[in-house]
Amino acid sequence: MKLVTQQDIARVLQFSTLIPALRQGFIDYTHGRAHSAPITNIDFPQAHGEMHIKPGYLDSTPDACVKVVTCFYENPRKGLPTRDGCVVVADRNDGRMKALLADGGLITDMRTAGASAVAVDFLQRRQEVDLGLVGSGTQALWHARAIATVRTLRCVRVWGRDAGKAQALCDRITSELGVAATPASLEAALACDVVVTATPAREPIVGNQALKAGAVIVAMGADAVGKRELGAEAVRRVSQFVADDAAQCRQYGELQWLPEERPALELGRLLAGLESYNADRADVVVYDSTGLGFQDAVGARLVLQALG
Repeated sequence: MKLVTQQDIARVLQFSTLIPALRQGFIDYTHGRAHSAPITNIDFPQAHGEMHIKPGYLDSTPDACVKVVTCFYENPRKGLPTRDGCVVVADRNDGRMKALLADGGLITDMRTAGASAVAVDFLQRRQEVDLGLVGSGTQALWHARAIATVRTLRCVRVWGRDAGKAQALCDRITSELGVAATPASLEAALACDVVVTATPAREPIVGNQALKAGAVIVAMGADAVGKRELGAEAVRRVSQFVADDAAQCRQYGELQWLPEERPALELGRLLAGLESYNADRADVVVYDSTGLGFQDAVGARLVLQALG
């Protein structure tokens, strides 16, 4: 079995190839050519941690993947990274294990942000945008990087509970992307064209604050039963929900808090032209992201192809 290190993955996996591949992956998923099994989430409340297990595969390759990723939110206080993980790749023809991608959660980080960039590219009509980041962790940084590949960022506003982390994130975004990034109030971060909520919250963060007309909110923090970032006041002002997978989001995402009669479109069906998207330029749209196993398979395929 081939061992692929995090350093190898960081060297070859780029948004320039990942985002188009994820876009096609959503279309293939809609047409039954990309597959994701039901996810398994395990909580470790005493350690403020969780484990996510997501299998998936693509018809276009002979492989099947299982991603295991952990998130332990107290780790930074111990000098440890919040996230760790790996992707195991097996041959679908004979079941033999082909590769272990010891990515430390890197593929998860990049494919999650890349999928959000696919959604932003389709849903947000404005080409130059202000980006608001609610949360100052790893996913906030990766989302800034990914969205910067599909839109021109005028500025980035970051809200986080830890002022030091928010400032450090702003400094890094400004240095890497050449965009003015500043710590901001929650109200200012939410008053942007694109807003990413990237927290492990179990109580709503977004409530009655003003939302910008035509905003796209990427709600990616809610990925397990009981998680929630959008309160009832915010939901009432959302014109349309778009899910990565509606059934999964009803179980794990922001849709778990909505009544069944509240409709949600699916991103893959929109990209494939199977559903129409008629949002007005003033409408607020939410992309509900819970993560799908085929996305990890897309990332693993690109890495193994690049490494030969």
